[in-house]
Amino acid sequence: MRGAGLGMERVLKNLVRVERLLGHLEQHQTERHVKNAVKEWLLASRSVIDSVIDALEEEEDTPTARKINISQE
Repeated sequence: MRGAGLGMERVLKNLVRVERLLGHLEQHQTERHVKNAVKEWLLASRSVIDSVIDALEEEEDTPTARKINISQE
């Protein structure tokens, strides 16, 4: 029966290792997700800024109507 006790001890040690490994994997996944979210946010912000710049440039280029006085006085 002594062999069964050593086998159980080995299984418990391996379970602790697996639990630790899963914990590390979970942490890295979270870090990767946060990095991806920040990248997405930066890309979206850049897109918005580019759109605002384009809109401002279009406003400058838009011709404005001017009143022309054609009456002869």
